[in-house]
Amino acid sequence: MSEWAEVLIVDDMPDHIAYVSGILKEEGYRVYAAVNGERALDFLEHRQPDLILLDIRMAGMNGLTVCQKIKENPKTSEIPVIFLTAENRPEVIREGFEIGCCDYILKPFIREECIARVRMHIRMSRQNQELAAANKELNLFCSAVSHDLRSPLEVISLLIGTLKEELGEQTGTEVLEVADMIQNKSNQLREMILRLLDFSRMCNIKPDFKEIDMDVIVDSVFEELKSLEPDRKITFIHNTLGTVFGDEVLIRLAVKNVLHNAIKFTGKRETPVIIINSEKDEVWTNITIKDNGAGFDMEYAEKLFTIFLRLHDDTEYEGSGVGLALVDRIMKRHGGKVSIIGEVDRGAEVTLSFVR
Repeated sequence: MSEWAEVLIVDDMPDHIAYVSGILKEEGYRVYAAVNGERALDFLEHRQPDLILLDIRMAGMNGLTVCQKIKENPKTSEIPVIFLTAENRPEVIREGFEIGCCDYILKPFIREECIARVRMHIRMSRQNQELAAANKELNLFCSAVSHDLRSPLEVISLLIGTLKEELGEQTGTEVLEVADMIQNKSNQLREMILRLLDFSRMCNIKPDFKEIDMDVIVDSVFEELKSLEPDRKITFIHNTLGTVFGDEVLIRLAVKNVLHNAIKFTGKRETPVIIINSEKDEVWTNITIKDNGAGFDMEYAEKLFTIFLRLHDDTEYEGSGVGLALVDRIMKRHGGKVSIIGEVDRGAEVTLSFVR
């Protein structure tokens, strides 16, 4: 017995409706039927089933048009649509998927295939709904974190600063050191909260894809980060990087995180060097950022993209453990990927790969 669900069958052949309806009712599904596209759309204005089985060839409004209208309506766009058809021309199959159907069941029907496909897509749809609900809860949680934690932390930092001024130079060194420790930890926690909020917002941003000049992005990001440490002498080299196709805001954020790491982990080098190159093959445009900093053990390479995981102690290098996880998500949103190689005390090399 399958888990309970509602299925709408749309077909202008009553015997086809009766056959499929019988199969699904035996499996425990509640089944509704419409004999043409117009009745199906009227039904969907008042009730949203878990799945729609839709015939392509129907008198009047055909299945492709009905599917398109279903996907254009915000109330019904997320309902999975499976086409019922004897049509096997590639151009029709392709058009169906482009419009938004999730699968096909070919006529004449095979009972086991029909049950398996219906069961699979209902389960996938419900998992997607649960994931969307979880993401919504996460966003609400992050908003609460922003409001309920950031403000108290800012007050704590302000109070510590005021307390140190009141204590003055006559206070013992140990007391001032403890006050500094509290202030530093407060600042670190505030930074982690801000980075977590960046991570959450990024997952919900709809990318605005266009051609982006990576030379402009890289130069402006480096100048911005370098201005925070004006006394450091960093050798910064890059060839002509060219353009990639992506969302400028997200790509800038990815580059900023990678360059921030490169600048941070070369902090103990007398002559810090950051080199950026661009290479293209048949599939990818690869932007590689290489530094001569602290590096890392390749045994932990995959774990570097896990949120909040850090390989270096705060006493060596400050950080939140969110940066590379954020870069990973951004590249995946672009259909690309990020990879990293390194060696302890011999630097790291991060590659952002964009689909050409």
